Amino acid sequence: MKGTVVSTWLKTCRRLYGNEVVDRAMTNVTWDSGRIFTPLENVDDKVIGNVIKYIAEAKQMDLGKLWYILGENNIETFYNDYPAFFRKLNLYTFLKAMNDVHAVIMRKFSGAKPPAFQLEPVSKNQALFVYNSPRGMFDYFQGLLNGSAKKFGEEISIEEVARTETSLSLKLTFKYEILNKKKYRLNKLLSFGFLRNIGVKSAIPTFIITAIIGIIISGAVNGIIVAAVAAVISALFTNMMLAPKKAIINELNAMAERKYSNLQLQSNDIFEDIFNSITNVKDMWSQDLTSFNSVTDEMNVFSKDMFQITESMRYTTEEISGFSGQVAEMSTQQDINTENLLTQINKNIEEINSLVSSENRNKTELDKAVIKIEDSYEHVERASTHINDTLQSFMGVKESGRKLQEKASDITSIVSIVSGISEQTNLLALNASIEAARAGEQGRGFAVVAESIRKLAEQSKGAVREINQNLDVFASDINGLVDNIDSQYKVLEKETSALKDVKDISFEAKNSIQDVSEAINSSIEALNREADSIQEMFKSIDSLAAIAVENAAASETVSASIEDYKKEIDKTIDSIRKIEGIIDIFKKELSKYNI
Repeated sequence: MKGTVVSTWLKTCRRLYGNEVVDRAMTNVTWDSGRIFTPLENVDDKVIGNVIKYIAEAKQMDLGKLWYILGENNIETFYNDYPAFFRKLNLYTFLKAMNDVHAVIMRKFSGAKPPAFQLEPVSKNQALFVYNSPRGMFDYFQGLLNGSAKKFGEEISIEEVARTETSLSLKLTFKYEILNKKKYRLNKLLSFGFLRNIGVKSAIPTFIITAIIGIIISGAVNGIIVAAVAAVISALFTNMMLAPKKAIINELNAMAERKYSNLQLQSNDIFEDIFNSITNVKDMWSQDLTSFNSVTDEMNVFSKDMFQITESMRYTTEEISGFSGQVAEMSTQQDINTENLLTQINKNIEEINSLVSSENRNKTELDKAVIKIEDSYEHVERASTHINDTLQSFMGVKESGRKLQEKASDITSIVSIVSGISEQTNLLALNASIEAARAGEQGRGFAVVAESIRKLAEQSKGAVREINQNLDVFASDINGLVDNIDSQYKVLEKETSALKDVKDISFEAKNSIQDVSEAINSSIEALNREADSIQEMFKSIDSLAAIAVENAAASETVSASIEDYKKEIDKTIDSIRKIEGIIDIFKKELSKYNI
C-alpha cells in the first residue's frame, strides 16, 4: 500500500476517533506516532491492516463496519488533499476518471497496486461498475462509493450484480442521463456495414442518381456507363479533396505521441478550419507544458533551497540542542543555588524578626524608662523647688541668727552697762558704808542699806557676770549656729546647684533617651520594613526558584522537543528527497512532450 493512501486513512481516523487511539495503534505496530508517510513509500498491507484492526477493537466495532465508515469519510480527506480530482461535472464523470487516476499512479509510483475500476454505461442512466482488487476491500470500496455520492450531493441506486474474492460488480442507477449517442443514419446506411472510405460512400449516391437520370434520358446501357463514370470521378475527386484528412490524422497521432510539429495546412475549406482548431489546441497545450516545465524547474530549485535550508536548520538545531542542555544544567544549578539562598534568607528573616522582637521589647522597656525618668525628673524638679524653698528658709534662719547674734551683742552691751552700773553701785555702796561707818550710830541704818545695796550690787555683778557668761555662750552658740547654718546653706546651695545640674542632665538625658527611643522606633520600623522587603524578596526568590525549576523542566522539555524537532527535520529532509524524486518523475513525464 502506498504511503499516500495510508496517510489519508490515518488522517480520517484521527478526525473521527481522535489522536490518542491512532497514536496507540501506531505504537502497537512499532511505528512512531508522528510518522510522515510519503507518496513513494511502500507500506506493508498486513501492518496497516493491524493498525485499522486495533482501532476497530478499541472502538468495539466490526472491522468491516470500520472499513465502510473509513471509506465513506475518507472522501472528505481525499477532497482536502486532492481537490483537483473532484473538479468534475457530476458523480458519473468522477467515477469514470478514477481508473485513469489509478493508471497514472501505477505509472508514477513503482510497486503501486491500486484497484482497477471499470465503469461502463449499460443504458441512459445505468452503468456497470466493476471493482477489481487483490486485497478484496469491498466494504471500504462501498464506503467510498457512498461517500462520493454524498460529496456530489447525488442519490444513486446500488445493486450488487456479482462478487468474487477479488472483484465486485455493481449496477449503479443515476437520476440523470449518462449516455448520449448521436447516430448519422445516412453515413451508416452508405457504409453497408463495412465501407469506411468517404469517396466510395459519396460515389454510391452519385452512381444511383446518375444511373436513374441516365437510364431515363439515354437508355439503360448509356445511363449505367455515365453513372459509373460519374461515380468514379466523384470518388476520385472526393478522395482528392479528402487528402488533408491524412495530415490532420498524422497531426493528431503526433499529439498522441506527445510530439509537436510546425505543419500548416491550407485548403480553404473545413479541413483548414479543423486543422487551425487543432493548432490552437496544440499551442495552448504547448503553453501549458512550457508553464508546467517552468513550474517543475522552480519546484526543483525550491526543493534544493528547502533542502539547504533544512540542512542549515538541522545544524542550528544541533547547536540549540547543545545550548539547551547547558541551559538545563544552569537552570538545575540555579535551582540548587536559589534553594540555598532561600534557606539563608529564611534564617536572616528569622534573625531579623527575632531582632525586631527584641528591639520591640527593648523599646517597651525604654519607653517605661523614659516614663520613669520623666517622673524622676518631675520629682527632682519638685525636690529642687522644695530645696530652693528650704534654702530661702535657711537664708531667713541665717539672717535671723545673725540678727539674734547682733541682739546678743546688744544684750552683752547692755549687760556690760549693767555690770558697770553694778560696779559703780558697789563702789557707791562701799563709799556709803565707809561714810556710814564714819557716821557711827547715825549711819548704821544707812550702812545696812548700803551693805544691802552692795550685796545687791555684788549679786547684780555676779548675775551680770553669769548673764555675760551665758550670753557669751549663747552668742558663741548663736555664732556657731549661724556658722553652721551658713555652712549648711553653702552646702545646700552647692547641692541645689548640683541638683539643678542633675535636673538639667536628667532633662537632657530624658530628651536624649526620647530621641534614642524615637530613633529606635524608626530603626524598628525600618527593620520591620526591611523584614517585609526581605519577606517579599523571599517570595520573589521563591518564585524565582519555582521559575528555575520550571525553567529546568522547560529546558529538558525543550531539549526533548529539539530532539523531536531534529527527528522531524530529518524526516523533512527525507521527504524533500522524496519530493525531488517525484519532481524528477514529473520532469520525465514532461520530457516525453517534444514542444
